[in-house]
Parts: sequence; structure tokens; C-alpha cells
Amino acid sequence: MVARRYQANRSRRILCVFPRYRPSFGTFEHAYALMPGVRAFMPPQGILLVAACLPTEWIVRVVDENHRPVADDDLRWSDAVLISGMHVQRTEIGRLIEAAHRLGKLAVVGGPSVSAAPAYYPEADVLHIGEVGDATDHRPLRRCGAQRRKCW
Repeated sequence: MVARRYQANRSRRILCVFPRYRPSFGTFEHAYALMPGVRAFMPPQGILLVAACLPTEWIVRVVDENHRPVADDDLRWSDAVLISGMHVQRTEIGRLIEAAHRLGKLAVVGGPSVSAAPAYYPEADVLHIGEVGDATDHRPLRRCGAQRRKCW
């Protein structure tokens, strides 16, 4: 008997969120006024890579809170909320997990903060410890039969 692969009966809606930086010396917030239009010191490269690597049949929305906050409508739209950040964003990561749970959404946390200190995030539903491209990123997708985007 040949086992059939699982096929999702609908696309997933994934909200990828990069939390706002808290003011600190390392975020260079004091220098933004010198550069018109600048609102953050670094683009959210990690969460953008994660979004690019998700299955092609999933609908992905990315919100960088350094440009605009996540709205409840964003959270209601989603099936799961993927959050990435650094230690300087720890409080904001916790706020996003709480907001996702308030609306009954799965909260998945990865990035440098959770990789360095997973104990900081006991309230998260799923922790991804490590880097995109290691052995952990494709196993859950393969188990549900999703087609993975090519990710370099």
C-alpha cells in the first residue's frame, strides 16, 4: 500500500512580522533626522528570507513595525504569525506573541534572540532555533506535502 501525501485543502495565510526597535545606542535612532525618510537602521533581512522560503501556495504578508505597527486586522487575516528579532526587540516580540494569542493565532518565533536565549520565549507556540537553510526549516513543510520555494 502506498501512502498518499497530505494535501492542504486551502492555502495558508502567514503574517511575518519584524518588531519595532526599542530606542538604544545600537539602533542609531539619534541619527535618523540626518537622513530624510529613514525610520530604521537595518532592513528585516531574516524575516524577508523566511517569507521567500515559505511554500508557494501560501499567501504571505510582511510587516516591518519600524514602518507601521501590526494591526488587529493583519492578525485576524492570518493563520499564523511568524516573528523574528534581536534581544533589543525582546519586549516587542513578547507583545506580538500576546497579540497573536489574543486572536487565537499560532505564534512562531525565530531569529537571533530566540536562538541565543530560547528560555526568554516560553509563551511562543513554536521556536525555530538556528538559521534558515539548516535541517529544521524544511521538515515541517515536507511532512504536510507543501511545495517549498527555492531558497538560496
